[in-house]
Amino acid sequence: MHVRRLSVALILTAAVLGGCGSDPAPPATPPGAAGGAGPAASPSGSSGGAGAAPAPSTAPPNGVDLLFAKMMIVHHDQAVRMSRDLVAKPGIPERAHAVAAYIAKDQQREIEEMNAWLQAWGQPAVNPADPALHRLHGRDGAAHGMVDETQVAAAGAAAPAEATRLFLRHMIEHHNGAITMAQSALEDGRNAYVRQLSKHIVNEQTAENEAMRGMLTELN
Repeated sequence: MHVRRLSVALILTAAVLGGCGSDPAPPATPPGAAGGAGPAASPSGSSGGAGAAPAPSTAPPNGVDLLFAKMMIVHHDQAVRMSRDLVAKPGIPERAHAVAAYIAKDQQREIEEMNAWLQAWGQPAVNPADPALHRLHGRDGAAHGMVDETQVAAAGAAAPAEATRLFLRHMIEHHNGAITMAQSALEDGRNAYVRQLSKHIVNEQTAENEAMRGMLTELN
């Protein structure tokens, strides 16, 4: 799906969702945080992390900002589960294992960070298993790179060599979807934290995709 079309879809969906169509009043203490450095360099060679906590922002989030965070939590959760499945298997190639371990750690951190940010702006924390939020990604989630849960289960049950190939193929598409969503948020969102996170997702996951494509070529 074209980035602009996705932006329009996010805006229309935000207008329908209760509490997401208008800008909430800023909390007494703006989202900010406890500080701390981002994670170490990722296995792809890029520096990881949008920061240990949301950056303060004078601009309250609009509907696109809020919806992006809620949908990205669900999206990240699937990536974390797929990555943990691979890491738990014996006999996985070292580089693939390292990338999966990094994705699991980095995206779990971002899930916690996004939930903290949502709560700071008066929104409830997101349960990644909520089917209503899964439906926001579309009937099959393909436009956002979401993987069918039967495919997730098949990859988890596969032998190490096949599981590695499936993981790399699925995660490349998954990352492509996240990059498209992040570009849309950069186009139509306005909150500083969401923009910072979106830039991180574009840069980090583009680098990871380059690394994973190289691994996939070596395995084939």
